[in-house]
Amino acid sequence: MTRRPLLFLAGGLGFGLGLLSGTGAGVQDVISPQQQHESVVVNIEVPVRVLRKDAFVDGLTLADFEVYENGVRQTVEAVYLIKDKQVLREEKAPGAAPPPPPKARNYVLYLDLKEYLPKIGEALDYFFSDVLGDKDSLFVVTPAKTYKFRSEYLSRVPRRQVSDRLKGILKTDITLGNSAYRGRMLDFYKLEDEEFPAELADVKETMLFDLAKEIRDLTEITEERVMAFADILKSLDGEKHVFLIFQREVLPSHAFADDRQTELVKPVGFDVDKIKRHFSDASITVHCLYITKRPTFATRDLFQRGSVLATQLQDLSSDVYASFREMAAATGGLSESTTNPDFALRQAAEASSNYYLLYYRPVNYRADGRFQTIEVRVKGEGLKVTHRVGYVAD
Repeated sequence: MTRRPLLFLAGGLGFGLGLLSGTGAGVQDVISPQQQHESVVVNIEVPVRVLRKDAFVDGLTLADFEVYENGVRQTVEAVYLIKDKQVLREEKAPGAAPPPPPKARNYVLYLDLKEYLPKIGEALDYFFSDVLGDKDSLFVVTPAKTYKFRSEYLSRVPRRQVSDRLKGILKTDITLGNSAYRGRMLDFYKLEDEEFPAELADVKETMLFDLAKEIRDLTEITEERVMAFADILKSLDGEKHVFLIFQREVLPSHAFADDRQTELVKPVGFDVDKIKRHFSDASITVHCLYITKRPTFATRDLFQRGSVLATQLQDLSSDVYASFREMAAATGGLSESTTNPDFALRQAAEASSNYYLLYYRPVNYRADGRFQTIEVRVKGEGLKVTHRVGYVAD
């Protein structure tokens, strides 16, 4: 059986290899965080989002922020207010000379959808018209392929035309990328409806169980691919924003014996804490948007028999969402479980466009390869503060 690697990993790895083998300016020549850590002066960059009742707070000054590394108070060198992707205000400590905020932005739209949803089309229209700038780079990962939209193309082609083109591509790729999942699901229902002699009931049950395991194993997540994806993004110059949008994946509803039902559970097979630290170190902001709508082809036969059975569908993606939700939190991103991807993407896009950028110089910095935890505190009551959890001092 051919497994379908989770495209967040396989697709990301694919476009990364393509970038590294190319000769584009700024890809191979970019100064990595490792090289920066080896210099005499080390400045740590921390994007920080401060909210009060879900509204961005934009009136803060350098004096309102406190930064702690491994519990030790640090000196904040500079604070930049970024709003609508523009530097509206900057404040520096006396004698500080931090680097300017990065101008380049790299966006990744990861769209692991089981079927095309109209709200996704609306979300894409909004993203191209209101989020993506002329100088930004965009990578789009579909269930079948990965596409790069270069800034030169985005600056000369009308945005609605680009969005419409992507929607057409997405419809085709969703059908292609989910053909095995959809086909095995329909095979399961067809076999379930077949009449078997009573003495062959166990044979039929075993055949159904084998099909259910095949469906479970169609998606494969490996730690190696997750780490490689982060490494590829880390090599890019400028800000990195990943919008991870994936749709609920389920098994067919069937009353298997308890031992078999337990065997069908598929836990996450990688070290979540390790992944969180790796993405945080790479300064990648991940927004995790989980679409709770079940694929139509996974439930249509169930609804013909009665809606009660639909509640028995076993979710294959809940543990994955829980892990990626932790990853989003570790990078300062948002997580949302929703039936409306358009609304969720708008919230995540707003978060990626409005934030404070803090720079601090670590006290007694040592390039020892260890993970250094970061905590940002903001003066004031009722504030929600999000930021990446740390970096590796290498």
